[in-house]
Order: sequence, then structure tokens, then C-alpha cells
Amino acid sequence: MRVSTRLATSSGLVFLLLTGVLAYEVGQVNRLARLSGGLARSGLAAAELSIEQIADLGDLEAGAKKAFVTRDPDYSIRVRDLADRVSSRQEKMASLGLSEGVRTQWDLFGTAWRPVRLAIPGFVTGKVVEDEFLGSLGRAQAQALALATATRVAIREDAARAQSSADRASVLSLAAASMALLVGAVALTLTVRSIQRPLTRLARGTRAVAQGHFDELIEIRGGDEFALLAADFNQMVKKLGELDQMKKDLLSHVSHELKAPLAAMQETNQLLLEGIPGPVTEDQRRLIGLNLQSARRLSALIAKLLDLSRMEAGVMDYDLRPHDLSPVLRGACGEMQVLAGERGVTLRLSLPPDPLWIFGDADRLYQVVANLLENAIKFSPRGSEVRLAASLAEDLPPHTPERVRPSLAWDPSGKGAVLVSVSDSGPGIPADQRDKIFERFHQVPRGRGREGGGVGLGLAICREIVSAHGGAIWVANSDGQGSLFTVALAPLPSADPPVAEPPSPS
Repeated sequence: MRVSTRLATSSGLVFLLLTGVLAYEVGQVNRLARLSGGLARSGLAAAELSIEQIADLGDLEAGAKKAFVTRDPDYSIRVRDLADRVSSRQEKMASLGLSEGVRTQWDLFGTAWRPVRLAIPGFVTGKVVEDEFLGSLGRAQAQALALATATRVAIREDAARAQSSADRASVLSLAAASMALLVGAVALTLTVRSIQRPLTRLARGTRAVAQGHFDELIEIRGGDEFALLAADFNQMVKKLGELDQMKKDLLSHVSHELKAPLAAMQETNQLLLEGIPGPVTEDQRRLIGLNLQSARRLSALIAKLLDLSRMEAGVMDYDLRPHDLSPVLRGACGEMQVLAGERGVTLRLSLPPDPLWIFGDADRLYQVVANLLENAIKFSPRGSEVRLAASLAEDLPPHTPERVRPSLAWDPSGKGAVLVSVSDSGPGIPADQRDKIFERFHQVPRGRGREGGGVGLGLAICREIVSAHGGAIWVANSDGQGSLFTVALAPLPSADPPVAEPPSPS
């Protein structure tokens, strides 16, 4: 079912339920209105007429008694007028929609009233026997009281029916509204879930692709728009995966194929510098030296590309074993002394007297420290100082970013951390760039006192190597000016004897 159809169906169902509840409510209101109207038209009017009837009959009895005693014609005329009023009310009650009980009493009152009505003409002329007339009038009064009583009973019954109907309507309306809300909520919940689930799968797949995982395919269910979108997404991911694999294969193949001719070029330049083919002039020596330096930089770049391709392929090898980190730092510092001398930068090394035991790959950690030193020397002004220091700390330093501690494979507050820091006096790194510089191919924008260099792979490789050791690397401001790079590694309480210093990487 299409998404639009599901939405229309659920909305239509809720609309029909609410319409049904509304129609029922209107019907109950109309029924109550009819009951109330009937009560007002018949019951209340009949009660009012019956009360007036009782009053007129009382006045008629009083007038008749006075007429019999005084024989005053004025009383006789008043008795006749009162009798006319009683008959007129009797006719009005006949026109009302009386209930069965009231109608019976009305008929009985008419039967009792008829002898009185027929005796009125003789009452005026003085031909009516007093006892007979008053007896008939008394029976009519008694029946008028019975009619009034029946009217009140009918009013109470109508009111009770109206209240019962109102109560029943209230209960049924509440039940119908609750059912409508329940069914509507279930329909909307099912509709939302049917939309939310494929959206969640799409979001999860999109995040995976954004993180570089091109093997994350979305399960296709049904035949709605989300299924079509999932199919297109899977096709896109397959194409991206193929392109990514082609990029990795090309990068790895080209980098590997470039190593052999570059090695030959370096060896040739080295032989020329040593004068083995023949003597060279100072100008030639300088040019050959520049050519050799460029070849070495290119070789280092190719090595980084190869490392990156191995990391992306997940085949980077690590020889993890206990090591004293101090010899590794001395070796890296010794290798960078030549570059520091060429740049006019002083390189300082500060190590504790005790060994710094860690569990890791000495060659890969050597690569990390050498890259940090190379960057620090490259961006430091002539005459400045680059400092390499290491220590065993009880916890991470105060300048540690908030994101670092959760990324560690151990709790530094429990057994401390081996901290390796490289500080320089260069232009420093802006705060908004300190996390980005560890991303692949990212370079800090050039500015005052900053030269361009590299392609942005060294720090990304350093982060991958340090992460593989369960550690973390970050950068902060150095005291005064410059950058302070820090590497945190898990310490070992004891280990085998120190290994020999690793050779410089080719």
C-alpha cells in the first residue's frame, strides 16, 4: 500500500468515526429536545390547567352555596360564568397531547362534570335541588383533584424518562467517543510506525554511508514509495562502493608502482653526491641534493598513501608487544636532528629516568612521533625551539578535550597514562581547526606565518595508529605561542627488558 493511501485511509477512518459520534450526539440532543418540548407543551400546560380547574371549582362551590342561601341573582350569574370557564379549560386540555393516564382521568372528570354542567341553566332559574347539585359538584371536585395528581405523576415520569435518556446518551456518547479515539489512535499509530520504520532504516543507512561504509544496504519491504527509495538507495550505495574500491585499488597500485622508480632515483642521486661516477662541482652537488630531498619527500608521501590504503582496507599490521617508549623517542628525535639543523630550529628531548613501558608497535609509534616532530620543525620559525617530552602521569592533563577520555580503551584515573608531547613556537592552530586537522586530506588554511606543505595525511595516519593502540591524540595551544600535540597511551606496570632502538624508516 502506498504511503499516501495509508495516510488517506487512516485519516478517513478517523473522520468517519468522529462523524458517527457527532451524528449520534445530534440525534440524542434532538430526542431530548422533543422530550423537553413535549413536557413543556402537554405536561406543564395540563398541570397548570388542572390547578386552575380546582380553584374555579372551589369558587363555583362557594358561589353556589351563597346563591342557595341568599337567592341573589348575581351569585347565580357568577356560578354560570365559573361553569363556562371550567368547560372552556376542559376543551383546552382535550387539545393537548395528554398521556394515557392523564387522558383517563380527564375522561372521568368529564363524566363527573357533565351533570353539573347540565344543571347550570336550572340553577339560574332556581329549579335545581341544592343537595343534588352540590353532590355532583363535589364529585367533580374530587375528580379534578385526581386529574391534577395524574398530571403531576405524568410530569415526573416524563422528567424521569428525559433524565434516563440523558444519562444513557451521556454513557453511550462517552463510550462511542472513547472507541473512536481508541480506533483512531491505533490507526494513526500503525500508520506512523509503517512510515517511521522505513525512515529509520534509511537514516541508519545514510549515516553508515556518510561514515564510509558502503556495504550497508537497506532491506526492501513492500511496494510503497519507501521501498522504491530503498531500492534506489541500495543502487547508489553499490555504485559508491564500486567507486570507492576503484579509488583504493588505484591509490594502492599507483603508490606501489611509484616506489621502485623513486628508489632508483634516490640511489642514483646518492651515488652522484658521493662522486662514484665522477667528481661534481659545488653547484651540481647543491642541485643533486635538492633533487634527492624532493625524491625523499615524494617517497614519504607515497609511504603515507600506502599506509592510508592499508588502513582503509583494514589490513594494517601491528606488532604489539611490551616496549620501553624512551628508546623509540630518542630514535625519532635523532632522525629529526638533521632536518632541525637545516631549518635552524633547536630540538629538545625530555625523558624521565625510569622506563616508560607500553604495549604497542614500536615502529608505528616511531612513525607517529617522527611525523609530529617533522610538522613542528616545518612550521617553527628559525631560531625557535621544538620540545619532545614524555612522562608517566597519574591522569590526563587539564587541557585535554572532553571528547578524548571516552575514546580511550582504559581509565587513566585508575593507572595513569603515558603522555608524549611535542610543542613548537609556530603560528598555532585555530580552535575551530583542532579536530579537523586529524581528518584525511585536511589542511589548515594558510595565514600569516604559515607555509603550505603536505597533503593532509600525516596526522590522519597518526590518529589511526594511536587509536589502534587504544590511545588518543589531540592538539592544544602551547604556552605563549605555538601548538602542543599530546599522545596518551596506556602504561604497563612491568614488561620485558627494553627492545633495541628501531631503525629510521626508509
